[in-house]
Amino acid sequence: MTIGPYNLVFGVRQRLSRWTGPNSAVVLLVTAAFGVLLFMVLAGAMVYGNTRQLIASAESVGHTQEVLNSLQRFSVLSERIDYRSRLYLLTGNEEQLLRARASTNQLDNLLVHLSELVSDNPVQVDSVKGLTACSVDIHKIIDGFTSKSAPPEDPVARCQQVVGLMSDREQRLLQERTKGSARSSLLSVGTEVGFVTISGAMMVVLFGLLLRDALSRQRIGTETRIANEQLARSVSALEDRALESELLTAARDELQLCVDVQQVYQSAANSCSRLLTGTGGALCIINNSRQLVEVVSMWRESAVVDFHLAESCCSLRSGQPRWRKPGVSEIHCTHFSGDSPERYLCVPIVANGNTLGLLYIECLTAAAEESVIQSMDGVRQLVQLTGMAIATLNLRTKLENQSIRDSLTGLFNRHFMEISLEREIARAARNNRMLAVFMLDLDHFKTFNDTYGHAAGDAVLSAVAEIFRNSIRTEDIACRYGGEEFTIMLPDVTPKVAYERAERVRQAVESLRVPLERDVYGELTVSIGLAIYPHDGEAGDQLLRRADQALYRAKRSGRNRVEQYEDATLQLSATQRQV
Repeated sequence: MTIGPYNLVFGVRQRLSRWTGPNSAVVLLVTAAFGVLLFMVLAGAMVYGNTRQLIASAESVGHTQEVLNSLQRFSVLSERIDYRSRLYLLTGNEEQLLRARASTNQLDNLLVHLSELVSDNPVQVDSVKGLTACSVDIHKIIDGFTSKSAPPEDPVARCQQVVGLMSDREQRLLQERTKGSARSSLLSVGTEVGFVTISGAMMVVLFGLLLRDALSRQRIGTETRIANEQLARSVSALEDRALESELLTAARDELQLCVDVQQVYQSAANSCSRLLTGTGGALCIINNSRQLVEVVSMWRESAVVDFHLAESCCSLRSGQPRWRKPGVSEIHCTHFSGDSPERYLCVPIVANGNTLGLLYIECLTAAAEESVIQSMDGVRQLVQLTGMAIATLNLRTKLENQSIRDSLTGLFNRHFMEISLEREIARAARNNRMLAVFMLDLDHFKTFNDTYGHAAGDAVLSAVAEIFRNSIRTEDIACRYGGEEFTIMLPDVTPKVAYERAERVRQAVESLRVPLERDVYGELTVSIGLAIYPHDGEAGDQLLRRADQALYRAKRSGRNRVEQYEDATLQLSATQRQV
């Protein structure tokens, strides 16, 4: 069948009439309705997809952040276990061991949570198995931990290594997901801009949809911005905690290297300066009399702290850390020489149950005050580390003094004298100098002791030792050789000067009066033998023998006198020649 020209023209006219005839508005309306419907379906589908993608991106970022937080918590717990175990070894405090065991239990719960979080990541699942293995090792050590056990340093180090690897992976994953979220946001914005451009031709029909879409996008953008701000704050808080942990670790390591309390004082001040930015302060220590407090180190500018009595600090009186700031406490401490600052914190330093002093922190601004409040855990840990370091060094000094000092007289003991004599002889030989050695013996001391009793004898020995300390230089060494015998070493002196100093000691003992209860004991004398290096001997034992021979000569010559070995030898030779 063929189509003629008439039929072709009629068909074209019929189609055109559908768009130009009386029903053309209905056709256009239906077409527009279908177009709007199709546009709405397409727009809704794409907006829904973009929204789901953005939400999924935010959830993935949050999931990664939760993994990082859990890893950080695991790292802190493992370090706390190592720290508590070491603290238990140092102090013997059972509470520290209980806390360490509680932390190991928390490790188990955290491992379960970590396993659930990384179950979709095979690489991290294997790493969690490594954490589980070192956690089991820590459990074994801590469960059977005693005062003779070694700290769980190796398993903790392994845990820290695994945590570091896992954190690196999660950080990379966080960066990737953050970039993906940004790309999704960019794609979403681009798509929506395109739809806005297209909807310009359909303004009237699609105005309501565009308005709703704009409001929806605004809400999603606000939620995204809030989520990003929260994420930024979380990352910043983690960075602050990591920096604080790093500073505390460095402070602990530096305190362990200190060999005297002065180094501890300066190290603690430096650590406070790094940890508490925007603050000034001082480290104040109670002196040996337990009456006065002394400022031993400071950092940055702060109010002048001028202690007189420990009671001038409210914190020392209460035994607790104390803030003084507007709206919290209006009562000032009285340990300032000028005007009191507005904001400051006093933290007592306590170790082994004894209050050693306090850490004074002055906040120069409100921001510095907020920073100190956020770093209070670090401040407490630093104060504990400083207190333990000071107590340890004080105990070490006390033990060293007990090992080299005579308990009655406070002079060095014989063992220290022998060591010092060899050292001083070597130094004199190296510098081509002389060294004088006194051997001193209290005359008739046994008779005195038998007559007046041991209490009087001990009082006399202590008084004589005090004369020795007051009669010699700082570099001279006075020792109790044994019983009523003493030894004094005088580096870098001439024979004449050594003899004059020996004579001065003899006269001081001769004029000594020792009060004891209601009695006063006097008429005490001392005989002194003097030998000079290198004239009278080049070895320590030889020099002591020569000084002892000179002492024996002084005893035979009537006591209460000074005899020099060389003079005694010359006198003996002259006597032999006369014979």
